[in-house]
Amino acid sequence: MIKKIITSSFFLCFVAISFAQETTDSLLNKVKEKAKEKLNISGTMGITYEGYGLSRSPSGWTGYQPRRPWNQVRFNFTPTFKFGKNFSLPFNFNFAAIPTNFAGPYAGIKKQNFSQFITNPLNSFGINPKYKWAELQLGTQYLKYSDLSTGDIGVFGYGVDLRPKNFLFKFFTGISQQGINYVAGPPIVTGAYKRKNWMAQIGTEKEGSYLFAFNVAKGKDIPNSAAPPPLTIRPQEGVVLSLVSDLYLEKGFYFKAEGAQSTFTKDLATPLTATLKSLKPFIEAHTSTLTDYAGQLAVGKKGKKLDLGVMIKYLGAGFQTIGYPFLQSDRLDYTLNTRINAWKNKMNIVASVGRRVNNVNNTALKAKQFIGNLNWFTQFSDKFSLNVNYNNFGFQTASGFNPYGIKNVSNDLGINPTFTFTGKKIVHLLSISYNYSKYDERDVLTGLTTSNNTHTGLLTYVPTYLEKEIAPDFSILYFYNDVPGAKITLATLSAALSMPAIKKKMRLRGQLQYTLGKLNSFSNSNNLIASCNIDYKLTKKLTWATFLTTNYYKYGNEIIPNGANYTETSCRTGFQYRFDTKKEK
Repeated sequence: MIKKIITSSFFLCFVAISFAQETTDSLLNKVKEKAKEKLNISGTMGITYEGYGLSRSPSGWTGYQPRRPWNQVRFNFTPTFKFGKNFSLPFNFNFAAIPTNFAGPYAGIKKQNFSQFITNPLNSFGINPKYKWAELQLGTQYLKYSDLSTGDIGVFGYGVDLRPKNFLFKFFTGISQQGINYVAGPPIVTGAYKRKNWMAQIGTEKEGSYLFAFNVAKGKDIPNSAAPPPLTIRPQEGVVLSLVSDLYLEKGFYFKAEGAQSTFTKDLATPLTATLKSLKPFIEAHTSTLTDYAGQLAVGKKGKKLDLGVMIKYLGAGFQTIGYPFLQSDRLDYTLNTRINAWKNKMNIVASVGRRVNNVNNTALKAKQFIGNLNWFTQFSDKFSLNVNYNNFGFQTASGFNPYGIKNVSNDLGINPTFTFTGKKIVHLLSISYNYSKYDERDVLTGLTTSNNTHTGLLTYVPTYLEKEIAPDFSILYFYNDVPGAKITLATLSAALSMPAIKKKMRLRGQLQYTLGKLNSFSNSNNLIASCNIDYKLTKKLTWATFLTTNYYKYGNEIIPNGANYTETSCRTGFQYRFDTKKEK
């Protein structure tokens, strides 16, 4: 039944897209005759089919599992209708006919109901009609109100964004997670509680001058929304109140500040209590409820050649918000940030340096860590440029004893010189890239710290022919990774060629890639990948794009049975129609 639906949908969409240009032009002509205001349509719509195949040898070996659904059809419909100067109606529909998830609470569900389908992170349905300063928000929305309230989750629901003159009012409510029953399997479905979200912002704003607003964001799980309930997840509830203020002065000076309070219940099944302070009418305190604070401050000056600023951020140990579920708490960061544009715009430096203090509320376990990043680009001449980047990030606590303190710290250094030589018929581009990465991690049970060291070197050569339409490129990659118990070495050769065809209506690109790999003292592994892109412009607004690839991998003797190998094949083909009612000059 599903195959028939997919086949019929694909055929109907192809027919619709094929005649979309003619139909749109005809309808617009009628609209223009009857309407005084001009209607403009921009954006795209399309349909794409994805096929996946996997063969494994020897027969019956299951050491390599499928990574994608065997068949998938995806639809996108993202036009924007503009009626005159004041009204716009944008659509954002992106969804798959077969909702297959490989991670998260939806993983393992073969048949999703309608509410699960429209709120699945795999899909997106959004409509945002706007008239002058009033916007109605419907469907899936990713809304950021501030850095400490909400802004990192997708919510399916409804709301408004009103901005009359300098007044600001926002409100949105909906569901960020449907209730999913636990299933022991196979396959195992981890399950999840249904989560409702509310968020609001009220204040005043003048773009480029100031912002002063009060935010409230709340999320609550419904305990009886999953039966049987998840085994490893507890129903939670949390609310954040924050006050944000941004001020932009003359000559590039700026001031940004936000203070926030969170009240978070880790388990709604725990009893209510009067010994802890509630935050009514938003939330009532349970025995598992925590209240804490956070704040951030940034001041500085922006200019054409130089930016300089200081930022301080504090997050209490109990500060937690549903709007940023992965926000790391109990830390104090202070950084100096700068941007330098010098040497007649040939040198650009973006950098920050500072310190992070972890476990701020525990003197015995308090730990300090250097944090910083650098991106330095210099164009020395028309023939030579150099880019250097460095990043340090992570989290650590003092060592402690059984359990030992957490340590996850990464340092990355990259150097990328580029050489360009111009001849009479060809321009040669040679790029050399080296990256060193070190990741240190401490085992909280044994106290032992292990290092993951990675060296990556890449050489790329791209010749550009001035009198020919072919465009080749070649690359050599060396990768070495050293972790306790495993040393991995990879060497990759790649060659690609692209060219136009059929009077430049079609663009072809083919690529071959071979990788020789080695794990410890085992025999070498071999990997060959062949791919092809075909982009065909059927009309000015209709494009047919196809991508084909084959991936053959043969293991060394680290896998039993010896000689095990697999071949993956994938095909992606689809049509994209571009809406454009503006007359070409």
